[in-house]
Amino acid sequence: MIPPLVASFLLTLAASFLIGIGLRDYYEGEGKFDTFGTVRTFVFFGMLGFLLYQMPTVGPYVFTMGLAAIVPFLLVYYNNKVRQKKSPGLIGVLIALLTYTLGPITLLQPHWYVVLIAVSILFVLHSKGRIRKFTDRLETGEVVTACKFLAIAGVVLPLIPAVMPATGHLGRLFAVLPLTPRQVWMAVVVTTTISYFGYVLQTYLYPRRGLLLTGLLGGVYSSTVAVLVLAKRSRQQPGRERQAATAILLAVAMMYLRVLVLVAIFRTRDALKVAPALLVLAILSAAYGLWINRDMAPDPTPAALPEEGGIPAAPEPGEEALHRNPLEINSALFFAFMFVTVSFATKYALIFFKEMGLRAMSFIVGCSDITPFVVTVLQGNLGIGSGQILQAIIIATASNNVLKVFYTYLFGTRRTANLAATGMAGLIVLSLAYALIGL
Repeated sequence: MIPPLVASFLLTLAASFLIGIGLRDYYEGEGKFDTFGTVRTFVFFGMLGFLLYQMPTVGPYVFTMGLAAIVPFLLVYYNNKVRQKKSPGLIGVLIALLTYTLGPITLLQPHWYVVLIAVSILFVLHSKGRIRKFTDRLETGEVVTACKFLAIAGVVLPLIPAVMPATGHLGRLFAVLPLTPRQVWMAVVVTTTISYFGYVLQTYLYPRRGLLLTGLLGGVYSSTVAVLVLAKRSRQQPGRERQAATAILLAVAMMYLRVLVLVAIFRTRDALKVAPALLVLAILSAAYGLWINRDMAPDPTPAALPEEGGIPAAPEPGEEALHRNPLEINSALFFAFMFVTVSFATKYALIFFKEMGLRAMSFIVGCSDITPFVVTVLQGNLGIGSGQILQAIIIATASNNVLKVFYTYLFGTRRTANLAATGMAGLIVLSLAYALIGL
């Protein structure tokens, strides 16, 4: 058994050594050889920080004094670098300072945290090209939109009252709703964040996507919109009906995973109960989709989506919905309105028609976006049990697949619709059977 102090010291040396090697490889790849320090320099930086902080009683103070002694040398190096008109980058200096802090972190924090820091440094260091391409694609307007939304989520959300006083129009409205103002806005934050993840993936990280990737990423954003777009593409790109059908089924599979994530967030205790069913449905959908596409060549990059100057090409007609930023305030407010409307309708369907009303409501909302309804039954005070909640969610997913079948026949080719509908029909039957018998 290695003593804890020895283990911490060896981990500091190993992390410092790896960071030094990573920086040397980075400089060699950039063609820079007259640079700050060697691998040994960074090992000594890590060792120095560890030993100074470990000194009895005065360790933290001596560590700070050591940092104050190191900084002037780094400033001399950087000043000389600028005077010689070299690249004014601070990477070497910053990584040296980070390496110096590894010792105290190793002593005070779990060892996995030190490994995480070292891996993060190496990842960022060697991702220069990817980060540059990503930031070149990123539009200033979207950064501003994201910042506004983060402010609303991080500042406004905590200020929204958990219970609205029963005065005024808003007070009377929330008095009859099964939700509190904070629950409404929390639903907006969670659902739009999930959609934004899919939006970023398909717009910035994978702008050159084929049909299959459109199905996967579009399903994270909105499976209903993705199916609509893919059905239209099957007509625009003759001869690729099987790939379009596969992409549609992949989008359906992502819908089940998206619903599972929502259940895990809002009702964690029920996630394990419904997870097997949702995972099986997702796997069956994806497996059938890949099976019907088994003999096709790999999905090529479509020529209609080139990049010019590092900026994603404009979306094709009908794809605008997949390229709409879900973090826009208007989108968030519209979702909040839909959420309130659906929760109101769900409550009164339960009051007047009991369980039958909830089942009917579950099927009706499937003809649109099911997310507001799913979140309503997950966190609304509707007076129903877990079994009824999960049953309503499964029925809504089945109904949403009925809508998708309609879209594929209306906007897609007959062959694409037949292939995709066969798989979705099976999923509808299995979902309804599980909802009515298994729950």
